[in-house]
Amino acid sequence: MPIQRVHSFLVYPAKHAEEQPEISGTRIPRRGRLYVMLTNVFDRARDECDIEIVFRQGEGGQQQNDCRDLLMAYAQDPSVRNGRLLASRLQVVTTHRSGLGLLFLMKGARDGNHQLVISRFPADQGVIAQEHAQQLSVEFIERVFMKSAKAYKSALYSSDSLQRGFWDGRAVDRQISGPRELSDYWIHDFLASELRTTGPAGTKRLAVALRSAIRSVEELGIRQELISAASLLRGQHGRRRSTRQMLEQLGLSRPAALALEAAFPRADLMDEIFEFDQEEFQRHAPYRAVELDNGGLLIAEDARFAEVFQQEVLNLADKRVRYVTEGRVIDESLRKTK
Repeated sequence: MPIQRVHSFLVYPAKHAEEQPEISGTRIPRRGRLYVMLTNVFDRARDECDIEIVFRQGEGGQQQNDCRDLLMAYAQDPSVRNGRLLASRLQVVTTHRSGLGLLFLMKGARDGNHQLVISRFPADQGVIAQEHAQQLSVEFIERVFMKSAKAYKSALYSSDSLQRGFWDGRAVDRQISGPRELSDYWIHDFLASELRTTGPAGTKRLAVALRSAIRSVEELGIRQELISAASLLRGQHGRRRSTRQMLEQLGLSRPAALALEAAFPRADLMDEIFEFDQEEFQRHAPYRAVELDNGGLLIAEDARFAEVFQQEVLNLADKRVRYVTEGRVIDESLRKTK
């Protein structure tokens, strides 16, 4: 059996609570429907947890992290006592918006490695109906868990040696709609982690690749499409997505997307998730865009923008300006930009 030990804990929303509720916990037997369902979560974790995370280091860059210490203690000795310490850590950062949750800790092995999977399932409301000698009793209950087994948060850690341990992991949040992201309290507060690719690093890599692609592409239409993308990407500030997801949202054509992918050092970097940083992008972006209230959009290389568009201030108080430029028309088309 891949799972060697499973524990479960009832976690209350108790962030900022003056007194923390007692946490009930138990060991789950390796049999029955619940164990079968958790085995599926354990086996799918490697594929489903597709967001790479890394534990934050201690103050001064020390190789120490409180949550990692608790996880390593549980991995080396999976017990109710060690598991409750992790559940307590989750409880003190859980808000009423997240609500009551059921935490599962699963320790096992996969492909010769030690594997630890942490999953949190939310509570729901429901009605239970029971028949008694042709009579029906109906009761409202507030603690229904895992009715679909599709809405949960998970994190996965794997290592070939528990003595050496792990610093990297993977996570997923199936309770967030839309593009896959992670709840801040799950990754930052509970797991004391951050995205493996930091916002500035991922944003710089995208900006540099975009600049290289624009310069290398010969076909004018693709180049202009990439230039437009450089302008529109500024609207992604603060969002955690991969470059590929951003391009899909912008509706970039396949030839343009392939041209950008070719400018990355490795194709898989297109799928790394990071938080887009507008300031960092601005520092490395090859083009500057100015949008006017009359619907005009001016785009040119950042280094030559003032040379291409001469600006004249008409009314300083109203911030009204006039831009003047001249050149030979080399392409003209209708294009959806938003």
